[in-house]
Amino acid sequence: MATTATAEGRRARSLTLVAMTLANSMILVDQTAVPIAIPRVVDGLDASLSAGQWVLVANALPLAGLMVFGGRIGDLLGLRRVFLIGAVGFTVSSALAGAAQSMPWLLTMRATQGVGAALMMPTTMAIVSVSYSEEDRGRALGIMAGASAFFAAVGPIVGGMLTQYIDWRAVFLVNVPLAVIVVLLTLGNTPAIRPTEAGSRGIDVPGLVAFTLGIGSLTLALGQGQVWGWNSPLTLAALVVGVGGLVAFVRIERRPDPLMDLSLFRHANFAAANISQFIAGMVELGSAFLLPYFLLLVIGLSPAAAGLALIPATVPIIVVAPLAGRWFDRVGGRVPLTVGFVVLAASSFALAIGFAEEGLVALVPGLVLQGIALGIVLTVNDPTGINSVPEKVRGQASGVVDTSEQLGGAIGIAVFAMLFHAFYYRRLIDLVEGRGFSITTDEWERGRDFVMQAEQEGLSQVEPPRFIELVLTEFKQAHVEAYQFVFIVIGVLALLGAFVCFRMVRRDDRLLRTRVFSRRSRWMWASTGRGPSITRKPAEDESDELSATDVANAEGESRSPP
Repeated sequence: MATTATAEGRRARSLTLVAMTLANSMILVDQTAVPIAIPRVVDGLDASLSAGQWVLVANALPLAGLMVFGGRIGDLLGLRRVFLIGAVGFTVSSALAGAAQSMPWLLTMRATQGVGAALMMPTTMAIVSVSYSEEDRGRALGIMAGASAFFAAVGPIVGGMLTQYIDWRAVFLVNVPLAVIVVLLTLGNTPAIRPTEAGSRGIDVPGLVAFTLGIGSLTLALGQGQVWGWNSPLTLAALVVGVGGLVAFVRIERRPDPLMDLSLFRHANFAAANISQFIAGMVELGSAFLLPYFLLLVIGLSPAAAGLALIPATVPIIVVAPLAGRWFDRVGGRVPLTVGFVVLAASSFALAIGFAEEGLVALVPGLVLQGIALGIVLTVNDPTGINSVPEKVRGQASGVVDTSEQLGGAIGIAVFAMLFHAFYYRRLIDLVEGRGFSITTDEWERGRDFVMQAEQEGLSQVEPPRFIELVLTEFKQAHVEAYQFVFIVIGVLALLGAFVCFRMVRRDDRLLRTRVFSRRSRWMWASTGRGPSITRKPAEDESDELSATDVANAEGESRSPP
């Protein structure tokens, strides 16, 4: 009987892992596949090209602003319950987005998609963390992180294929059957994890408003700065509101029952994991944003071919991630994260060298190294941070880690795109003027239209204007040098990530001596013994949380508490 119960428990855990992995992957594919479909969306809904940018922004704002809330409310109301609410909302929103008849309709559904995803993403990690013992947690989170990163990387391929061969609506509608599978697997296999703070049901509304306003405005400013102009009143106002909201949030969170317990950052491994995740998000999403344009505008591939050309960066992720999880289980996070960031720096420098060849083969070594590095870093970051905090707040903690990655990605895209364009325009003007040409305002406008068309179809598929033909060599050279400059900056940033991880991460978490946001009394609360890496002393009252022992008993197993 016990053997049967054990086998059923292992099966339920495995299917829970499948459901959470599929959910995470679905959200990330949606983020990376939609940009490819935007030109067709704009045409199909008879909207302006500028409105197309809001298809991304409408989803990114609630996703970035509400993920910490999603993790927090999961701790308060139960992780499975909140996950299922988010999954149902995401499913309905995806179906209605695919049926959209106008741009306002689509933007509304993209926003509600973001809300659903914000409830799902942090709770997926927390559910897997609670479902597996500490010995197996790294491997399980490694599988989830590796598969999610892989599917996020192939999102452009999926988006390109669905848009080109079916319809842009399929990019949204494909989520519906996948989400239904996720809901059924969760209902049938994931235990009903009860709330972890039965005595504290309040929601920190002021903190929620301040954080959502701060993160949302900051994400808006960074995402739209290129479009609006960095000196425009809209961009500056959004930056001021964003910074002001975050400052207000830090002050509000000193109250009892906060949305985000800032004393969690006193755990060195958790603080390091958030810094690491922020840097990894900058590198991952920033380079993912830039690389396709090199393939389109310099090598001249079509969008579908450009998506396929990035496979050398995606396959290593799915291969390396489970191995990285086992590596973490054996040695902790310090060595894998340090090595991962060093390899990530090497990949950026290799790509910078390969750009000069203006060919795909020269990029393969850098792409492969990037896939290996991201497979390590994105896998090991999660358990490094999650294992270091009390189990009762792991939903909240996973929301913070997810927010760090999303915010890092938004900043990475904005900063690297800004650096690229500033270098590119200056270098192009120098090269063109060096040949004795001067470009008129009308030619700049026509040149911009040509570049936009080449971004959608590939340089070799578009006939350039006469004046572009005369300076096509300089056009490519300016692009190559701008890409080299930006990826050298990315490599240096990755080395900074290696330094942070080497200095801060330890196998056994420790508490930082420096004041981090909050009063010392809050730090003491964070050290009650619930974190197994801090002390082996059991918590005084574990009746309000589902521990590893609770999960084992629910499965018919017997396991001694640590």
